[in-house]
Amino acid sequence: MEIVAGQLAAQLEQGEARCFLVHGAEPLLVEEARDRIRAHFKNQGFGDDNRYSAEAGFDWSALTQSSRSLSLFAERRYIELRLPGGQPGEAGTAFVKDFLAAADRDTALVILAGKLDRKQLAAAWCRAIAAGGIVVDTGTVAAARLPRWIQQRFAAAGVDCSADVAARLAYYVEGNLLAADQEVRKLALILPDGATLDESRLESVMADHARFNVFTFVDACVSGHSTRCLRILRSLRREGLEPVILVWALAREVRLLGQVGAAIKGGEARDAVFKRHRVWSSRTGMVMGALKRLGLARLNEILRDVAYLDRLVKGHETRPRGPADPWIEIERVALALCGIKSVDTLKIASMR
Repeated sequence: MEIVAGQLAAQLEQGEARCFLVHGAEPLLVEEARDRIRAHFKNQGFGDDNRYSAEAGFDWSALTQSSRSLSLFAERRYIELRLPGGQPGEAGTAFVKDFLAAADRDTALVILAGKLDRKQLAAAWCRAIAAGGIVVDTGTVAAARLPRWIQQRFAAAGVDCSADVAARLAYYVEGNLLAADQEVRKLALILPDGATLDESRLESVMADHARFNVFTFVDACVSGHSTRCLRILRSLRREGLEPVILVWALAREVRLLGQVGAAIKGGEARDAVFKRHRVWSSRTGMVMGALKRLGLARLNEILRDVAYLDRLVKGHETRPRGPADPWIEIERVALALCGIKSVDTLKIASMR
């Protein structure tokens, strides 16, 4: 049987299937479906937990032996298999078919994969699971639905989130459900149960808490608050944030400033430009301040520096004077966005 994630609960209630294939493009949705299935089998006494990942060279015969051997404590067995490559190959196909043919009611098999297209779902092993088990497509959350999805997450955490806040967070995460879920969890921990999260409260929470995030860092840069910008940056570094995330955020914000500035300079109405580029009322002042402080020519220079920085943090670029600390380079670009000119930053592009 092939189902979508919304039908999973009903299928689990029937309690008949022992083999599941869960696939989808969003890791968060795949993991959440997996958690529901695992909890279901745990409640049914499947306590012997076995987890595998079918990397290159995976020993399928060992998995077959494990699935057929008796548990040391005679518990019902749960087997979880991840397919990083999306396909199990001939040996894996044979294992899946043998498992389904055995019809062992005391062993459960859950296979996790990324998004499988129609051609992949037509493979013999997928067809076998669809015939003798359940194939779950966890799907995606379209950009238009993301704000509502965020509101539902807040509601589940006991927080009433306004539509404006949900739209703002959706813009920040750019469709990244893992990032959206993390933001919801962090804010829900800060806020009391039953709280209402509107834009003013969001601003207050982001300003008052020391656990800074990427968005407060970007806002500090755009506002030109260099001291706060550096304090947040160092806090994020101590927390172990990956530099590539900061570079992505800086690149997006510089592009936004350039597009807004060019449109306004071209004669478009400022309110219309802000609406098209989703610049919220709480940010209009800082955006206009950044445009006045920097100008389009300077923004283009900073964007070139960010492009270089992106290659640097991904290992595609090195500095002629030797290895560069990406955090120092991020700091230089951030200060440039604040309006502080650094000779080294201005010469980054020429050093390539």
